Amino acid sequence: MQPKEDVEILLTRQGRAHLPLAQQFRLYLDPFAFFKDASRGPAYLQEMALAYNRGKRWLLVSYLRRWVLIAGALFISIAPAEALAADISYIPAAAFAVGCCIAVTVTACTAVAYILQALPRSS
Repeated sequence: MQPKEDVEILLTRQGRAHLPLAQQFRLYLDPFAFFKDASRGPAYLQEMALAYNRGKRWLLVSYLRRWVLIAGALFISIAPAEALAADISYIPAAAFAVGCCIAVTVTACTAVAYILQALPRSS
């Protein structure tokens, strides 16, 4: 994708305009694509990355809404797919169920990251 130092460029519309559609779709779904790695490098770089991530914490709220809607839509789609299963197969219902589980997991991870960004860093 992009080197870690180009994360800030991706926050601008011009920075994302030249990306292929597949990478733009990944940025739309990946809640952690705009954050820096605060676990590597010297201590001052870790502190700078952590401060940057805490400043961009508000981005996670839109991803939470997005993934809750995706999980809800997939959950609602399970029942109609099961109703059609008598005629075809249970594969679409299972696919919707697996997708719903993945969406709930991404939502939970995003919510935990949002909460943890507010906590002070322990030494």
